[in-house]
Amino acid sequence: MNYSQVGNDIIKHCGGLTNFVHVTNCMTRVRMTIADQTQVDMQALKSIEGVLGLVEDETLQVIVGPGKSTKVATIINDRLKSLTAADTPLSDVEQKASLAREKAKKQTRIKVILKHIANIFVPILPALIAAGILMGINNVVVNSAAASAIANHITAIGDLSPTQVVLEHRHLLGLSHFLDILTKSLFGFLAIYAGVTAAREFDGNIIMGGLLGAITIAPQLSELGLAPGQGGLIGVIFSVWLMCLVEKKVRKIVPDILDVVVTPTIVLLVMTAMLLFIIMPAAGVVSDGILHGLNGLLTKGGIAAGFVLSALFPFLISLGLHHGLFPIHIEMINATGHAPLFAIQIMSNAGMVGAATAVLMLTRDPVMKKIAKGAIPTSILAVGEPTIFGVNIPAGFAFITGSIGAGFGGVMVVLLGVSTNGIGAAGLSALPLIADGKYLQYILAWLTGCSAAFVLTYLVGKVRGYDKETV
Repeated sequence: MNYSQVGNDIIKHCGGLTNFVHVTNCMTRVRMTIADQTQVDMQALKSIEGVLGLVEDETLQVIVGPGKSTKVATIINDRLKSLTAADTPLSDVEQKASLAREKAKKQTRIKVILKHIANIFVPILPALIAAGILMGINNVVVNSAAASAIANHITAIGDLSPTQVVLEHRHLLGLSHFLDILTKSLFGFLAIYAGVTAAREFDGNIIMGGLLGAITIAPQLSELGLAPGQGGLIGVIFSVWLMCLVEKKVRKIVPDILDVVVTPTIVLLVMTAMLLFIIMPAAGVVSDGILHGLNGLLTKGGIAAGFVLSALFPFLISLGLHHGLFPIHIEMINATGHAPLFAIQIMSNAGMVGAATAVLMLTRDPVMKKIAKGAIPTSILAVGEPTIFGVNIPAGFAFITGSIGAGFGGVMVVLLGVSTNGIGAAGLSALPLIADGKYLQYILAWLTGCSAAFVLTYLVGKVRGYDKETV
């Protein structure tokens, strides 16, 4: 991909640099807040070579694929930095911000909440993926040592547990400690990172947001009858949102000369009291209720729940709403050590790959063939967006048949008891995240979803005459 050309073409077809309010990216998408949507040429954007699809929402999302999204977003932001004050007068900036806020107000409340959650976790996602994979590798090393210790009746030596004795014998104990420190530095302090990104999302002080997150994991909480981490990230995000509101109210009544000292002091005192005595206990009840509800659904719903949830996930991904589930996945890991819902979610990847493969074999469109050949390997390795937006949604029926196929993968996940001990990407990249060494079971579930989606898509495509359609 010619990243400069793609970035410049996006700028051109979005009405020029002065029509951008904000530009960022996630794993596969360049996310842009546009001031005036009427200046955007959607058809021209779709025709840019390398663009796999578009999502119109609170932000305009251009799907270009993993890795590429970061480079394209950087190019656009570099161009935006070159604007002078004359190019973007204050009144123009204010007008853009006003337009963006008005557009956000038109969203449904639930959708706005999910979008905020997504924006909070998107910056953390790369670290979550990296730490999750490294945690999975460490679990493989430790579990193998533990199994060897049991099989060979190894006993503890000094301060070393039987598992550590085996690791030391294999010269892997230092590596295991290294990986353990690295991964726990993310998951152990995730409340702080979420507090920082939440404060940025809600236009508050990011350090104050991180401080509220730190309070929720302080070991001294037990002295107040609370458990560190009680209420989870749900409580952190809500308290930071409330902090941003309180800060704005307090700043209106505090004299300017005292603002820098008095405002943060009052806000911190008020929010800490609310966090410890109201929000954390209440969020703990909510968090426990969500976890018990999901665990009950997966336990009692069985294969039906697995099918329905997996079949629905491609739809959530297509809307960019799947990031809203991150707090739930993380809370499940904190509570049980596993994230069974994430194992079901990533079956959407299998369904989309199977459907795209069928489209590749059926289509007579050379452009579609080229896109499919590039999208399928990327989705097998990591993320499903390239096949979703580049192949299956343009084909139409393939997105539906692929979603149904993904449901069969979810059935196998439930039947085989597949779960993950981290969250990250899908496809082969998810292998290190699989819990309890059930790697073959995960591959079998993935292949089931992929095969079911391929067969369904191929048969429906034949019946619809998709293989006879010309360009």
